Amino acid sequence: MSGDKPEENKEQTTVTTQDPAVISASEPAPAKSAKKTPEKKPKSSSNLLGLLALLVAIAALALAGWMYQQEQLLAAQEQNTSDNFKSELRTLSASQAEFKSLISTQREALAQLRSDASARLDALSRRSQDLEVKVQSLATVDRRDWLLAEVEYLLRLANQRVQLSHDPRSAAQLLSSADEILRDLDDAALHPVRAEIAKEIGALQGSAQRDVEGSYLALQALATEAEKLKIYKAPSYEPVAATEEQSDWQQRLQGGLMAAWDKLRSYIRIRHHEENFRAQLAPEQEAALRASLQLMFEQAQLALLADQSDLYRRALEKSAAWLNRYYQLDEHRDTLLQQIAVLAELPIQNEIADISGSLRSLKEYIKSNRWQKEVRQ
Repeated sequence: MSGDKPEENKEQTTVTTQDPAVISASEPAPAKSAKKTPEKKPKSSSNLLGLLALLVAIAALALAGWMYQQEQLLAAQEQNTSDNFKSELRTLSASQAEFKSLISTQREALAQLRSDASARLDALSRRSQDLEVKVQSLATVDRRDWLLAEVEYLLRLANQRVQLSHDPRSAAQLLSSADEILRDLDDAALHPVRAEIAKEIGALQGSAQRDVEGSYLALQALATEAEKLKIYKAPSYEPVAATEEQSDWQQRLQGGLMAAWDKLRSYIRIRHHEENFRAQLAPEQEAALRASLQLMFEQAQLALLADQSDLYRRALEKSAAWLNRYYQLDEHRDTLLQQIAVLAELPIQNEIADISGSLRSLKEYIKSNRWQKEVRQ
């Protein structure tokens, strides 16, 4: 059957190539072509096969396209995954570097703390050793050392009283107390110290003749008396008590004359002054003047305590000038002027002797005594 098909096809081709005029002229030709129509089935089967092949090719092409698309999607996903992984890897690397830097900083801080702690421990160790040495030195201190320390304190305090407070009396008392302690120690090596103390006590007694406290209180009394001063005192009128009627006109006349003389004598007062009296202030300004006088006396007190002789005498001279000028009619003025003159003659600045020699001598004795103890040990 397969061998006949080529021949039929050959015949068909030959038929189709013939001239149409010849075909129409011959009668048996249509019958022959009618017989050949059933033989077209192989052509449709080949078309079907070609269609199937085309479908398969299309399917294969679609499959290839789908597979290519899937590969592209897979490649894009892989690229995205790779990029994300690289980004996370860079983030982790940065975090790791930061973490390493933090660890390095902490290590440095820890090393610094260790060095500081070591330095503090060394300092505490040295301090404990110094305290131990001091405790041992205190353990070896006896009653004699404590008494010498007390004497040194008294001598220092006496020097402070002289230099800062200018109080020779209390300084002399402190020196006397220190000398009593040295006397109880009964040490011949302390004789130079006691000799210096005796010399200084004598010098302070010569400096203590000035009575600062008494002068201060005298100035305070002057300020109190200044409050009683008056610039002008108006004459007072005292009515005369009525006497019994005189029977005789001569007695009445004599009584009237006596009463008039007494009245006139109460209005007239005779005083002798080098200068004529001139009222330069009104009576209303009397309080201000008294307050100024009190301020002058207070200024003199402060100058007395500060050993300012110029300021002290200037304040007293000014107060005396005000008394002479404004209080010529007051009876207490002369008494105040006398007291001011006495206070103005008092010595204000008095050089106090240097009493540091006994302290230096005591320090030399303590130093030599300590050296002897160290040599014995």
